[in-house]
Amino acid sequence: MLLKTPKLIKSNLFFKVFSYNSIIVLGKLITSFVVSKVSAIYLGPSGYAIVGNLKNTLQGVLGITSTGFQSGIIKYVTENKNNSRDLKVVISSIMFLSILISSIISILIFLFSEQLSVYIIKNASFTSIFKWLALLLPFVSLSFLTVYIVNGFQKFKLYTVIVSLSNFLNALVSFILIYYFELKGALFATVLVPVLSFLFGFVFKDIRNIYSSVFKWCNRVSIVFIKSISVYLLMAVYSSVLISLSYLFIRNEIIDSMNTFSAGLWEAMNKVSSFYMIFFSSLFTLYLLPQLTLNKTINGYYKIMKNYFKYLIPFIIVLFFGLYFFRVIIIKVVLTDDFESIKQFFVFQFFGDFVKVVAFSLAYQFHAKKMLKFYFISDFILYVSFYFLSVYLINQYNLFGVYYAYIVSVVLYLIVVNFSIYYTKNKYLEQGD
Repeated sequence: MLLKTPKLIKSNLFFKVFSYNSIIVLGKLITSFVVSKVSAIYLGPSGYAIVGNLKNTLQGVLGITSTGFQSGIIKYVTENKNNSRDLKVVISSIMFLSILISSIISILIFLFSEQLSVYIIKNASFTSIFKWLALLLPFVSLSFLTVYIVNGFQKFKLYTVIVSLSNFLNALVSFILIYYFELKGALFATVLVPVLSFLFGFVFKDIRNIYSSVFKWCNRVSIVFIKSISVYLLMAVYSSVLISLSYLFIRNEIIDSMNTFSAGLWEAMNKVSSFYMIFFSSLFTLYLLPQLTLNKTINGYYKIMKNYFKYLIPFIIVLFFGLYFFRVIIIKVVLTDDFESIKQFFVFQFFGDFVKVVAFSLAYQFHAKKMLKFYFISDFILYVSFYFLSVYLINQYNLFGVYYAYIVSVVLYLIVVNFSIYYTKNKYLEQGD
């Protein structure tokens, strides 16, 4: 029986992805610990809040230039990885569109760099950060596209190595820049790390082959395909704008209603959450999206989700109980004593994240089957309700109000996603096995 176990795990795609994903998460935890610890020591809660504002802004920009293509790239590369003619069209068209959009946005960021610095970082002296972002944005975008293409090919080992390398560079570069330049270094590291990850990616033959082929396929750019993938871009741009703006506005609301210190505490709790959420988000794209994309039937959908949740739910429960039990140690190790008061928010964050992981898992059916209308409605309810509830509840319960708002908004989101999938399954899926 023991001899059969490794073979069983090797043949089970979920366990295969789970194993590679665990390596990624372990690397992410280690490198994030380094970044968080250095940031906590040299920046404090107030610095955390300012860096969080820049990261939310970059998140919104990348939603338009690269991360917005994630679901579309994985879907189309997965479907066409054995069809060389269509694959050429997919990759060349995606690269062309991303570079075009990145160039346009870069010009706008450069022209309005001072205004962006004042509103986002609360200081005009950081204008140079936005000018560097404008210059490097195309390379930042290509860094993310490279990872998505490798994901689409389902080259899990290469994907793991590339992401792990990016995590290592994040820790090393962030440590050096924060140590020597403090807040300015932290801000610049946010922009520089993806560029270095992109350049180091050319160490791998598969990455070199992808980009050498792109130059040969310039004439393969297809307007028809760009229109097709623009559906995913529209979905992601919509979501990225909602996410980045809602978190930016909520953080500014905390600053205005309380202080920058409190906003930094909320950002630190979000940072702790991001340590384990990276595991789940990777699992969505590595395992769930390709499976849902290839599935055509209702029975197949239920089988995929049943198998997925059978392993996922127990893992989440054990993980959250363990993290809650060691929360004081986590704060001391990952952050500093200045952040000790966030221990009272762990249970609220965990409950909200549990519901969010379940809801996001179900919502990936929207990506797989281009359920545009339901994607827009559900995301609108999630992020808009989160913002308005936060504004109202902050005045009633101070920082606790943000966590109450988060829980209510993700529960509403789960209800809407469930309702949408249940009542439209016959439209997007076939009967039978």
